[in-house]
Amino acid sequence: MDGTAALGMVLAMLVDPKGKPVRGGAGKGQLYAGPDGLVVLKPSAGEEIYHRLMNAALFLSVFVVVANLFTLKEPAALWIGVALQAVYWLTLPSRRRAMLPRPLSAAELEGGKRAGRALVHVPAAAIVSTVAPEPPRTGFRKPARFVLPDGALEIYLSEEQFRAALAALGRAG
Repeated sequence: MDGTAALGMVLAMLVDPKGKPVRGGAGKGQLYAGPDGLVVLKPSAGEEIYHRLMNAALFLSVFVVVANLFTLKEPAALWIGVALQAVYWLTLPSRRRAMLPRPLSAAELEGGKRAGRALVHVPAAAIVSTVAPEPPRTGFRKPARFVLPDGALEIYLSEEQFRAALAALGRAG
């Protein structure tokens, strides 16, 4: 995939012609668009574990403080809760950086696909039509749709990301 554009972390879902999600075709990952098609690469196992551990630290800190309030009544438990909160908040910048677009060479992208990290791979020739995402508004909004002969790929994208994906696919926006 020469000329591949890295578009950042997205939520993607494959749906059948009736609009029902396809099993194993939904998740989050880095979106790459190029003349050959769209690819969503899942985070590596290490990245996924890291994010889950940090979320667990946040929930555990709240649990420790609430449990201490009603049962333990130990000052050490409060310090444990503060330490867990500190770990969560101090790792926030690195977790946010993981959501930014990460350019990959064609070889790295192929390596990710061979390693089984490709959540979705849609060839450009298979895309029948596209539907832009709804503009930002309060409440639930419809995602961008890349209509396929046997369903669609729905991705939550900004207008800018959608235009960049269309440009990378070689389609007029």
